[in-house]
Amino acid sequence: MDVLVTGGAGGIGGGVARSLAAAGHDVLGVDRDAEGLAALPDAVETAAVDLRDEAAVRDLLADRPLDAVVSCVGGYEIAAIEDTSAEAFRRQVETNLTAVHATVSAALPTLRERGGRVVVVGSMVGSVALPYHGAYSAAKAGLDAYVDALRREVGPRGVAVALVEPGPVPTGFNERAATAVEAENGEATGDEGPSGEGPYADAYRAFEGYSPAATDVETVVERVVTATTADRPGTRYRVSRRARWLPRLARVLPDRVYDRLVRAGLPGGLLWRLLHR
Repeated sequence: MDVLVTGGAGGIGGGVARSLAAAGHDVLGVDRDAEGLAALPDAVETAAVDLRDEAAVRDLLADRPLDAVVSCVGGYEIAAIEDTSAEAFRRQVETNLTAVHATVSAALPTLRERGGRVVVVGSMVGSVALPYHGAYSAAKAGLDAYVDALRREVGPRGVAVALVEPGPVPTGFNERAATAVEAENGEATGDEGPSGEGPYADAYRAFEGYSPAATDVETVVERVVTATTADRPGTRYRVSRRARWLPRLARVLPDRVYDRLVRAGLPGGLLWRLLHR
């Protein structure tokens, strides 16, 4: 198979690129992080491209044969919605949703011709919106809807579409988001940022050193590779117990009870302490 893997410099994307290349597939790994791409094996072709740049993506994929697009691009920032600037919100949507669309839309003509497939790595927060992850949750919820619409459009035209939704994975995203809390929100709120006495200061302090994990990178990579190579891939892969049972509880619990449950899973909450003791 000829496979495009976006987010190829990341933990999940890099793992997928390595695994597919080791299995004999022709892999193109794309990311804006040229240094991270350089760490991939020689068997993986690489290209440093900002996937939010539609023209650059279309130039890269012009006349390129593809059997599969595997989107592993993403990233997030921790902030209360009140402290999230329009620019920060836009950045999250562009990184987690627009970059996916730029790639998929450019590749679809070839995928239709070759009966290919699209595999998108989303997140549990697309189904379970987390406090202080409002922009990220909104983008991932949009990605969930985007994949559903895409599947219903191109499925009858021979293109399979799958969404992989892991819970928290130790890829470095969480640590980078926690490190950026003070700088990002200090700029947005002045002296009332995370280190000050603003209304969310205690919550921000709780996120210092934030490093949750619901599953390991290898398990997520394995599910993504399965969705990419299986003869009859599933439409949705929820990876980790947390990613499976939290959306189910949302359907049966009253909203106020469910809200308390979600808040209890944040740093410092009762559920957090039970899960991470």
